Amino acid sequence: MNRQIHLVRYPDGVPSPEDFAEVEAPMPAPAAGEVLLETDFLGLDPFPRLRMRADSRVGKPLPLGQVVEGRGIATVVESRHPALFPGDVVHCDTGWQTHLALPGEGLERLDLQLCGRAAHLSVLGPSGLTGWFTAQWAARAGENLVIAPGAGSVGVVAAQLARAAGAHVTGITASARQAAWLVEKLGIAALCADDLEVRSLPDGVDAFIDGVGGALHDSMVAAMRPGGRVLLLGFIAGYNDPGPPTYGAAAPILFRRLTVQGFLLADHATRFAEARAGLATSLAAGTLRPFHPVHDGLASTPAAFADLFAEPDPGKQIVRVSGRD
Repeated sequence: MNRQIHLVRYPDGVPSPEDFAEVEAPMPAPAAGEVLLETDFLGLDPFPRLRMRADSRVGKPLPLGQVVEGRGIATVVESRHPALFPGDVVHCDTGWQTHLALPGEGLERLDLQLCGRAAHLSVLGPSGLTGWFTAQWAARAGENLVIAPGAGSVGVVAAQLARAAGAHVTGITASARQAAWLVEKLGIAALCADDLEVRSLPDGVDAFIDGVGGALHDSMVAAMRPGGRVLLLGFIAGYNDPGPPTYGAAAPILFRRLTVQGFLLADHATRFAEARAGLATSLAAGTLRPFHPVHDGLASTPAAFADLFAEPDPGKQIVRVSGRD
């Protein structure tokens, strides 16, 4: 039997586990050229929240009564494709479910000698790739770089890479607990967003990686040095709000002559191999470590997703679906 998590209602504000339901579906049968996959791990990101609404802000709304979309790591358990075999491990769009059948064409086997399955979702997955590209753009030796959220799946990767590049890194967090973790585990400075004031950054900010938006964005722009750089990744502060997101007043951008740029990972697909090679080098050198809290069981997925908008443990949130490591 294939167990699935369906979206059964659009969240009103912050998502809750009651917005989802676990259902049983028939086991899929692979057609010619397809493989049957068993999901090992799911990677959770806040971005799908933007589509969990009738007036989706990004593409079409996620349909109610169907499997929630998401990426994961899966193992081939049956193959009708000539180049893939039982036991092969792939990274693909699994959705929140235990099994699925997909065309084998385009599926790439993962190298588990480099790192385990979960790490392929964190440091070598979309979050790690985003961390690598943003650090490449923002980190310069001797400069002050601020990352928000500093304890998120992208932030913990970008912070480590930027620190290795010689930048002075500060992470902005949702809580004092997360801030203490950044100081202890990553060796960077950290500030809790609730306590953030411009005077908390007396030396000014040269570059800001912003995945939060809202009032935090305004505070940070006011702390930027003239000629500073701002990279916009998202606006999680407004994902659950009914209205459109805001990034605040433009006056500081004008008078401080700031460069502001948006970032979408898909725009850099031609450089994914380069990024993965760079991440692998950093892993081997010990300048990059994977951090991915693991939630056990498919049934834990809705609560773990909802916690993304509260105070999750630092790093990439991962759900272990099968018993494989």
